Amino acid sequence: MTEQINLSKRLETVASFVDANQLCADIGSDHAYLPCYICQQNSGARAIAGEVNAGPFNSARHTVKKT
Repeated sequence: MTEQINLSKRLETVASFVDANQLCADIGSDHAYLPCYICQQNSGARAIAGEVNAGPFNSARHTVKKT
């Protein structure tokens, strides 16, 4: 079962700029909420979550696995 991502109003606004079936990237993604939300809202969308620091990278990986 997948967990539904809930975004802040600020990130919902960002997500609204992504067109259907579009590839997007979130650099400095922290928890990967935005890319996961975009893919949940549109099954044709593809997203890249970029993170270089170990803690945020592991948080992002955990979010992707549970969604």
